[in-house]
Amino acid sequence: MKFIIFHGSYSSPEGNWFPDLKEKLESLGQEVIIPQFQTEDWKMIAQSGPKTRVANQTLDNWLKAFDKIFQKFQKGEPLCFIGHSLGAAFILHLVDKYNLTLDCAIFVSPFLDQLGDWRFDLVNQHFYKTNFNFQKLKKFIPISYTLYSNNDPYVKNSHSIDFAKKLNSSLLVVKSAGHLNSEVNLNEFPLVFELCKTRIDLPLYQRYSAHRKDLYSIDYVKDKNEEVVFIKPEEVFDKGVFHFRNLKHNGFCTFYTGCNKFWDSQSKYYQEARRAAKRVKNFTRVFILQKKSHLKNPKLRQQIKLDLEAGIKIYLCLFDDIKASIPEPDFGIWDNDYLCIVHADKQGVEEIKLSSRKKEIEEAHRWERLILKKSVKIKDAKNLESSLN
Repeated sequence: MKFIIFHGSYSSPEGNWFPDLKEKLESLGQEVIIPQFQTEDWKMIAQSGPKTRVANQTLDNWLKAFDKIFQKFQKGEPLCFIGHSLGAAFILHLVDKYNLTLDCAIFVSPFLDQLGDWRFDLVNQHFYKTNFNFQKLKKFIPISYTLYSNNDPYVKNSHSIDFAKKLNSSLLVVKSAGHLNSEVNLNEFPLVFELCKTRIDLPLYQRYSAHRKDLYSIDYVKDKNEEVVFIKPEEVFDKGVFHFRNLKHNGFCTFYTGCNKFWDSQSKYYQEARRAAKRVKNFTRVFILQKKSHLKNPKLRQQIKLDLEAGIKIYLCLFDDIKASIPEPDFGIWDNDYLCIVHADKQGVEEIKLSSRKKEIEEAHRWERLILKKSVKIKDAKNLESSLN
């Protein structure tokens, strides 16, 4: 997705919540552009008075600046435009002129006509327009959100509400947030970020990474995706529930019995795994037996029984048959997108490694192939011992 953020009058790409939004979207692998358009100097305008000639902030100048960006658009690439204040009205001019089809637009504190404050009306005069072909615009902007505050000192609520109604835009009010800018210390705007995320088809690993950052208040890594994450044992159940609920295509995992504390087959973790298996229809679990006698464990047998009933493809493999070639006996590959490795000892899980590195995922697929060659497929939970003879 290509996101373009449009600032308003007297503003810049470095103002308000724009840099933070750009950083967070880029951390999810998205392309973000915040153009700098010509603006007037606030102090100069305020001192010179309402008859001052506007030389910089004109619609023609802004269109010329955008044209350079438009020339680099790829045919059919998804676009999301985000406009704050005057930037919202400018988006309508762009869609109208270039016949741009947007995946989505997010309008923050928008308006179409005069605000009643000459300091803004003077510099905005070339952008005001109330007679757009709104039927046309609604076709080119099929999904949009309009955000406004109930105490905006510059834009009356009626302006933003009218803007939204003309475009059939979803209207969202943010209470006591002024002009939704840095004047009220709104240097981050989580609501806009969440709306942007709904338009992105993120890989499973990136979705979990974003979820984890929200859950544990972890800072984003600027201009770089986290390719490897280590999580604590107590986090593994949240991780499992999240990726099972969001699994789209396939899953492969092992269950190493070398850890003598078997997880509860009735836990939320395994319940969500079985629900995922019924949904995606392509879920495999290989039980890696440190000892063949582990098959007598009633908890393990119950786990196999429930997994089979859920449609999980079950295999048994002896650890001795693969230990020389498989360095990590307990791992999972989810949606071919990320790798999860469980480091455990006899006392339990020590830590979990999550990786989206292509080379590590390819190596894990090699382990998968080697394990399956040494495994036996199980069709029912009875006579498990005889299946390995």
